[in-house]
Amino acid sequence: MAANTPPQPLGAIPEAFNGNLARAEPFWNALENYYTLNNAIYADEGQKVTAALMHFKMGMSARDWASDHLATALAATPINYSTWAKFKTKFKEQFIPPQMQKIHNLPMGNREFNEWYQEWSMHAR
Repeated sequence: MAANTPPQPLGAIPEAFNGNLARAEPFWNALENYYTLNNAIYADEGQKVTAALMHFKMGMSARDWASDHLATALAATPINYSTWAKFKTKFKEQFIPPQMQKIHNLPMGNREFNEWYQEWSMHAR
């Protein structure tokens, strides 16, 4: 009997994303972690993308983007939600501008803090 019990979701469901570019990278990391952790439930990539689209906050620009992605998928014959990798690429293109990625990944290395901070500030502007 227990063998037929569906797996229970693990971890916390990611908080809905509102489109704030500064929160895009942490949101994506939480989203990807949640769906990786629950791969037994969302083994099909289309299911994973469909479920992920529900984590975009209603009434915000992020929800409009998700709604457009959903409409495109539903208009295809057969319905095609795409792969997780393509969904990730589209998300990052929309919400993580190249400068944000540069800021997020800018290593300090052996530089003095003020030198690193000046470069970081230049990209932030």
